[in-house]
Order: sequence, then structure tokens, then C-alpha cells
Amino acid sequence: MEELEINQEIIRKGIIKETYIVKQKKLVNNILHYIIKSSSSGDVILSKFAIEKDFVTKKQIAKNSEKKKFMTSFKNRILSFLPINNKFK
Repeated sequence: MEELEINQEIIRKGIIKETYIVKQKKLVNNILHYIIKSSSSGDVILSKFAIEKDFVTKKQIAKNSEKKKFMTSFKNRILSFLPINNKFK
């Protein structure tokens, strides 16, 4: 994941409704930390590594969605070449 910017929105993996805004960036012991806040929580300080493990950006979600659309389209195209009796779903 690239470095996050101030006011960038990140989403907790597995809980799409839980979004956070990056409020600040700080370097502590040569490790980048972010101060994030959601509408229902106070400030939370997490390292870059924790953010990469537990959060995604909207850009990453869009990219994954495009991959899924391509894979579904590719699968359907392959299935269209198979005889009707051998189609797997």
C-alpha cells in the first residue's frame, strides 16, 4: 500500500461500513504512524504495518472489483465454449 495522505478515507477489512479518515502522520522510532478517526470512535494511532494489515483504500476496493468483473467475464466466455452437458458452475 502506498503512503496515505491526510484526509484520505480508509476502510476496515471485513467491515465495509466502518470507515476512517487519516488525521495526521507521525514518525515514531523511524516507523510511520497514522492517527485515524471514525465517526463513532476517538483518535486511534496505528503503525503503517497495522494499517496495511487491517485496512484498504477505496482505490484498492475499486481495483479488486475490476478484477472480479474480468474473472467473471472470462469464466463465462470459457463456459460458452463448452458443450452444454459439461458446463460447471
